[in-house]
Amino acid sequence: MDNILEFLLEKGGCSIRYRIKREILHEDKTSSEMAALQDEIMNRPKVRKILAAQHDDGWIGKELHGGPVQGLDSSVAYLLSRGVERDSVPMKKVVQALLADKKEEKPYRTTFPGGEAMDAGGRGGNKAVIAGVLADLGEENNQFVQDELKTAITYLKDSLSYNTIDDFSATNKKGVRYYKEDAHFPGSNHLNLLSAAQCWRTPENIELVKTSLSHCMKIMKNYNHNIMFKTSTHFVGPFNFNWSLYNFSIEDINQDSYELVWWLRSLYKLSTLGLVREKPEFRNAYDYLYQLVISEDILKKQNDKSLKRFKDILSIEDGWRNEASIFCDIIFYGIIILYNAGYNIFSFNEYDCCAKR
Repeated sequence: MDNILEFLLEKGGCSIRYRIKREILHEDKTSSEMAALQDEIMNRPKVRKILAAQHDDGWIGKELHGGPVQGLDSSVAYLLSRGVERDSVPMKKVVQALLADKKEEKPYRTTFPGGEAMDAGGRGGNKAVIAGVLADLGEENNQFVQDELKTAITYLKDSLSYNTIDDFSATNKKGVRYYKEDAHFPGSNHLNLLSAAQCWRTPENIELVKTSLSHCMKIMKNYNHNIMFKTSTHFVGPFNFNWSLYNFSIEDINQDSYELVWWLRSLYKLSTLGLVREKPEFRNAYDYLYQLVISEDILKKQNDKSLKRFKDILSIEDGWRNEASIFCDIIFYGIIILYNAGYNIFSFNEYDCCAKR
């Protein structure tokens, strides 16, 4: 086994060890060792806190879209990132809650402001959030996911008719750029859903996605700001995709301490799309991540603020107890992205990780 994986398995927390064994080494989840690790994960303090916020009907927290414990979507994302199984009892209850008849609305099952208008505009509203959670849980055969997948494919197809950013968006007197009415340009909600789901992957659709992504990147290459969604009364920030991710440099964190975590999160979401290495623009970004991991610059070149952003947003360790736990947390995130994207991480055997740590 490679030095890097050996180190992560020796020094990493239970979630890192479990996910390496499950997702990279493909070990049997029913083995006594894996069952013991899963029990350890389920008893982690934050995991227990989130599960304690699950209502009898399966809903977690007080709203659909919000932070862990309060919001169902982030709570599920947190649990899955820690290694909680999609077919576990709590996750099955979440699926039941999302697919349940909404005639008996509960005060805690709230949606978010502007969600319905964004749904109508295909911009990642309440239905898109529900579809994203269901797809992440492996549930695709339902109306939420099927409708949103249809929207995603439609937006990718229709985007081919645009030549400039002004074809689908406009700018008001205050300089706010917003989507025109009936604009069909893909956002992160569309691409993230395609990455999570499998049933759309026909040869025709895959070719469409490849062509559309290249086309959209050419249109957006000189624009790196969010495009707003205009409701009848105000602007709402939709789930925009980072079309400039191939231009990222680790030094960008010196201007914005969030740059690295947003870049890594985009790469993680896209890594299971199945074609990222075939498009030069995406390949450049993943190749750059590969170099950051190999050189350890993904850790060495961070500053205190960017490290804090990583810990608050992407960390899956219980705490950064020492240098080794920080290393494991950050390197694991890079490793799992690269593995999902099709990189041969087993060639890291020359990667002499931290006998020094």
